[in-house]
Amino acid sequence: MLNNDNLGKLQHQLCELRLEERRVCSDIRHLVAKNQTIDFFQAKQLNTLRSGLKKKIKTVEARIMPNIIA
Repeated sequence: MLNNDNLGKLQHQLCELRLEERRVCSDIRHLVAKNQTIDFFQAKQLNTLRSGLKKKIKTVEARIMPNIIA
């Protein structure tokens, strides 16, 4: 079982990851909303970043949730 310090660090990391995910999603929305020619390389980078963030969020949540349930 994790101690409170480690749990706090994981929760802080989760908050930072969620904020970063929101920023990336916002960037994607703004890129699409401009109705201009979309730079494929930039779109691919944002999509890769979003996918990576989702995986990291799931990993951190998996480490936090068992401690909340127990």
